[in-house]
Amino acid sequence: MKNLLIITQKVDTEDDLLGFFVDWVRGFSKRFDKVFVITLAKGNYNLPPNVLVYSLGKEGHNSKIARAFNFYKYLFQLTPKSVGIFAHMSPIFVIASWPTALIYRKRIILWYLHRSVTMRLRIAEKLCYKIATAARESLRLKSEKIVEIGHGINIDKFKTERNWENNKLRILSVGRISRIKNYDTLLRAAKILKDKAINFNIKIIGQPIMGPDFCYFEFLKSLKEKLDLRDSVEFLGFIPYGKMPDYYKNSDIVVGLTPDGGIDKTILEGMASGCIALTSNSVNRKYFGPYANKLIFAYHDSADLAQKIEALNYMPAEKKDISQFLLKSVYNHHNLETLINRLTELFL
Repeated sequence: MKNLLIITQKVDTEDDLLGFFVDWVRGFSKRFDKVFVITLAKGNYNLPPNVLVYSLGKEGHNSKIARAFNFYKYLFQLTPKSVGIFAHMSPIFVIASWPTALIYRKRIILWYLHRSVTMRLRIAEKLCYKIATAARESLRLKSEKIVEIGHGINIDKFKTERNWENNKLRILSVGRISRIKNYDTLLRAAKILKDKAINFNIKIIGQPIMGPDFCYFEFLKSLKEKLDLRDSVEFLGFIPYGKMPDYYKNSDIVVGLTPDGGIDKTILEGMASGCIALTSNSVNRKYFGPYANKLIFAYHDSADLAQKIEALNYMPAEKKDISQFLLKSVYNHHNLETLINRLTELFL
């Protein structure tokens, strides 16, 4: 029997941050006889019968001691039945499962992408077989164990037919409300566009999570009022991940405003839906091909962003070509099927 054990934080199609992972689990179910999933918490999902989900009970607010007991109970039960362990996003999963993996001689592969390099990550790097990540830029750790395999975007979920004859530019930005997302640059660009009588609307999807995020959100709301953008900019807050494809499909441009670093998955999801992507993260240059100079704006530069949005507004024919190029790019570099195949090969 060729089975896989996965350890993750949550299995829930509605989760705004981890909802995509249900598609990954479904992908693994096509490559393995059985897929066992140990998760801190579970919510809504619909998975094939060969996927068995074991929750540690966080959704029921049980104690950390109870979760730890359940974790090792499931780990010792499932590890010997599996070809290896796939630890998703948390180095602590590698550290906690390593003794069991050593006893049963199983490989641990960690999926990880984050700007920070923590002590836990350094320890996990020593204990795991490989670290899989979306792109080298997504992980600042230096290690020969790192494997670049793309972001794993479910193209079929986002792909749609597009009409570029709209009179209004529909702009979307997605991500947690936090200062690193740099939404104030987007608001100031919106003011420039409004003063030039460009017909547009902007939807921002995301919510504050950490303490400083809430202060930043209050700043953004006051800035929106100050710039008189009440009719042009909407903060939509939390949107369940299962509903996100509709928002991409009903947008023309998706904007990312973070500094250089890892590739933003929301930009790739927008590209998969045919949106034109604008970003201040120059790492995306290799995916934008001949259109990179038109799609990458200077970080924190609202005037440059506004100029690039305005330019797109006046090139209806080229918008279709850019859209098709970006869709092909995300398919070639970041599609889910390729990611699942490459991860499966690491275990065999």
